Amino acid sequence: MAAQLKTDGRLRPPGERRKKSAYRVDLPAYHADCDANYLRLCKLLPELASREHWRYRMPHGALELAVLERSRYTTEVRLRARADGGDGTAAGDSRWLAPPPITVRLYHDARMAEVVAVDGRGPLGESGIDCAYPNPRMELADERQQANRFLGEWLGHCLANGRTEFELVLDGRRL
Repeated sequence: MAAQLKTDGRLRPPGERRKKSAYRVDLPAYHADCDANYLRLCKLLPELASREHWRYRMPHGALELAVLERSRYTTEVRLRARADGGDGTAAGDSRWLAPPPITVRLYHDARMAEVVAVDGRGPLGESGIDCAYPNPRMELADERQQANRFLGEWLGHCLANGRTEFELVLDGRRL
C-alpha cells in the first residue's frame, strides 16, 4: 500500500486514520425546529389548559394526543398514531405505517417544544450521547435534532391531512 497525502501536505502512513471533527450542535437550527414544533402543537392542542385528550382522523389511521404531565411552565404530551381504516377498525390497507409513540415537552415560557422520548426511550439514551460509532444503540450524535425534525414533519402532515374527532351530545344523547 502506498502512503496517502494528508490535507496539510504531509504523507500519512498506510493504516492511519483521519480523525473526525467533533460534532457541533447547530443551536439556531435546533431552536428553530423547537419553536416551529411548539406552534404546530398549539394548533393541534386547542384548550390545552383544560383538556387531556385529542384525536384526529388521518387518511389510513388516527393520531391520538394525551397530556401526561402538567406543571406551571411545562406540559408533557404523548403523540401516538394508530393505523386503521379511519373508523376504528383494524388496518386493511398496510400502506400507512404508524410512527413510534413520541413524548414531547412543551416549554410555555420559552414557547418551545422538544422531543424527550421516542418509543419510550430518550433521544440521548439513559447515559447521554455515546459518540463512539457504532455503539450499542446505534445512535448518532445528532439523534435529538433528528427526532425534533421528524416531529416537525409529522406534525406538518397531521395539520395538512388530519380531521378532528369530537363527540356531539345533544339533550343527553350522543349523535
